[in-house]
Parts: sequence; C-alpha cells; structure tokens
Amino acid sequence: MSYVRLMVSWMLALVLLPPCVAFAGNYTVPLRAAVDLQPGMVKQNVVWLSDLLPSDAPVGLRRSSAAIEICRAPQWGTVRILEADEIGRRLAQRPDLLSQLLVPPRISVRTEGWPIREESVRDAVSKYLRQQGMSNDFPHEAKVQWPEGFATAVDHPLLQPTALAWDERRQSLQVRVRCANRSSCGSFMVNVILPAELRQQWRENLSTGTGSPADEPQAAAATAGAVLAEKGKPATLIFDQMGMRISLRVICLQGGMLSQQIRVFDAQSRRVFRAEVVGAGLLHATL
Repeated sequence: MSYVRLMVSWMLALVLLPPCVAFAGNYTVPLRAAVDLQPGMVKQNVVWLSDLLPSDAPVGLRRSSAAIEICRAPQWGTVRILEADEIGRRLAQRPDLLSQLLVPPRISVRTEGWPIREESVRDAVSKYLRQQGMSNDFPHEAKVQWPEGFATAVDHPLLQPTALAWDERRQSLQVRVRCANRSSCGSFMVNVILPAELRQQWRENLSTGTGSPADEPQAAAATAGAVLAEKGKPATLIFDQMGMRISLRVICLQGGMLSQQIRVFDAQSRRVFRAEVVGAGLLHATL
C-alpha cells in the first residue's frame, strides 16, 4: 500500500510541476506578445531577444539571448510590430535558441517616453533666436507644432535648436531641434506659426541672412528646399492608427523635402506607403 501511495504522490508531483521542470531539455519558452520598454531598459537603441522573454525565463536562456539583436528600438512613445518570420530570420544562425522558443504571430514593442513640453520648446527657440542676433523677440502669440506623440528618453530634457528657415509653402518658421544629450531624443522639426501681421517681417529677416546659423555643419538641411528623405536610403515611418503610434523602418523610393508626400517601401510586408516628410529621415502617415 505504501508503494502505491508513493507512486501516486510522485505522479501528482510530476503533473503539477511546470513544463520547464517536468520535461527538462524539451520545453519551449513563449515570447511575450506585448513588450513595454522603459527608458532605462533600452540599451544601445536596440531591441534584444532577451527583452522579449518572460520574467520567469531560465537564466541560461536569458543570458544567451542578451547578445541577439532583433531590431532597432522604435522611436520613443511609438510601437513597432515584429512578425514571427522576422524573429525566425534573426535566429536562423541560432537554431539552438529558436528551438527553445514559442514565437507568437506578432509581437508589439513599445518604448515608453516623456512627451515634449511646449514651454521647453518655446524657451529653446526663443534663446536660439537671441543667440542668432534676431532683433525681434519670439512672439508670445506664435503657435508651435511638432510631430504629434514625439517623446524623449528622459523627463524635461534640455532642447537645442540647430537651424532655422522660412517655409514659403506654409508661410511659417521652421526650426530644427534636438536634445542636447543625443541619447535622449533624435532631431525633430518645429513649425512656428506667426501672427499674420508679423510674417512678412520675419520672412525678410531670414531671407537677408539674419539669424541664419553659420557654425552648424548641418544647418543647410533645415532649409525649406533641403532634401530630408533621400531616395534609396532608410528612414523611420511613424503611423497613427486608432490612437496608437507605430514606427517602421522603410526605404525611401523618392527623395523628399520638408512637408512633401513621398513613396516608401516596407521590406517586411512588401508594401508601399505614401508618407509626409516631417524631419531628417523621419516620415509620418495615418492609416
């Protein structure tokens, strides 16, 4: 009788054990279908395989996955969708790892961040205009716009304008801005809408060279006629879809200047999209 009770206890224990223990060496770890990366978790602007593992993944698997690069991290505050076959291609040379994983059809990777504050943009632009010798103060009633949802890796970063120009089509001032600490955010364009009665005066100041930065190597790229998206070169496409922002790495099929609509190609889905150029290597579209 004691032997029977011992066998029953052993079988119950085996059934109740987690699969990774009960069937050591012959189990799979499911990757997470949704991953939220906090600013401090993003290393080298890359999503690593270890980022996709659940918290209870075996230590050995987590250690070996930490050096496997899956993709570039999405722009702060946006989501990137990873397809299962993309992960399979990344692990084609590591079948030992792939055999231990259960890969869902799609994985959404979101990088959390802090939104840009309007007062920070205004203060940075106003200071920059004074540094460039502009005789006119930055109008309080001027409106400032930048790509919706743009976020940074740190709260309240120091912003640094690098160039400005007059946009004839929009009849507004265009200012290229970046974080003083490059790892906190990339560059983005700020559209300054001036009161109608001030536009001609500001346009003339800029056309005569007043306020044009001569010491910034990339200043010319901020002018209205500069090519910010180059044909055949990679760029980041930001999608707005049902309240969610998704970033994709695409190839530009056309060159484009600020605010132009160009065609881009997503190698993953083999689809072609039309998108607006909103910055250097940055495009925007709405589904």
